[in-house]
Order: sequence, then C-alpha cells, then structure tokens
Amino acid sequence: MKSKWAGLTALGMLGLALAGCGTQSINASQWMIVHPATKTVDLKIESTYSSAKQANVFDGFTQGHLLITIPVDYHVTMNFVNNGPIPESIGIYDHHHLAFPGAGEPYAQVVTSPTAGLLPGQSQSYTFTASKVGTFILGDMLNGDPDNTPTSDLWDIVKVVPSGVPSFQS
Repeated sequence: MKSKWAGLTALGMLGLALAGCGTQSINASQWMIVHPATKTVDLKIESTYSSAKQANVFDGFTQGHLLITIPVDYHVTMNFVNNGPIPESIGIYDHHHLAFPGAGEPYAQVVTSPTAGLLPGQSQSYTFTASKVGTFILGDMLNGDPDNTPTSDLWDIVKVVPSGVPSFQS
C-alpha cells in the first residue's frame, strides 16, 4: 500500500505513515528530518554491510529498493556516513553528472581517482537545492561504468516532485 500525504505533516506522523507502506518498515525519523516552514530536509545516508543481503547498503537498502522523494526547490543537507568495511562514495546523479551542484562527489572524480570516496568511519556533508523535477540515482559510483550504473548494487532512487512533503519509502 502506498501512502499519500497532505501538506502539513509532523515528523512523527511521517514515520507512522511510512511504517505501513512497502515491503519493509522504515523509521523515517532515523534518516530524514523535514522542516516544511523553511523548505529544508536533512537526510542521513549511512553505508553499512548487510550480512542478510551479502552487500553494502544505504540505510538498509540497495538496488533501487529505497525511494527518497523531495519536492522541487527544497534545500537538502545530505549527511553521508561510511560505516561499511570498504571505501564508498555518494552522489545524486543524472547520467554522468551530479543532478544538482553539491549533491555528492562529481562523477568524473569518483570514476577516475584512486583516492575518491570515504574510508570506513568517515563522514561528509553535502548541501544542495533540488532544483529540477526528475528521477535520479543515489549511488556509489566508485569505478562506475559508462551506462551510469554503479558497479556495486549500492544505489537507490531520488525522485524530485513538483510539490508535496519529503518522504522515504521502500
């Protein structure tokens, strides 16, 4: 069952609404704090290793199973923490470019630099404005390929929509 929400949503209501959708319960308040009055959202993206999935994951998800929805013109602070066992990078990509200035590590840097990404235990914040409507890849593009597909399964979806409230869904 997919939930739709009206304009005014308290963070607790958001977490409660998300708990019933998709195939896995998400505690949205652990990963997203929404400030509707200022049109800002704070995201925490944590890379960890999932023994159940035998893969590194972003906030417990991989292979496009997490959908982050952000209304256009929202200002986003994305706090990336690498708690996995290997270096990881992050960005929100539109083909071979960052979808928005500041939305992670530039693709060209990540695929060519042997020192790109964050080592285990490191963190980095990225700040950007979701300035255009569309569907983008939130991914680790270390050693990415020409088709803009992460070489690992470490990718999910960011969808920027014309209006609404930011949300996390599986």
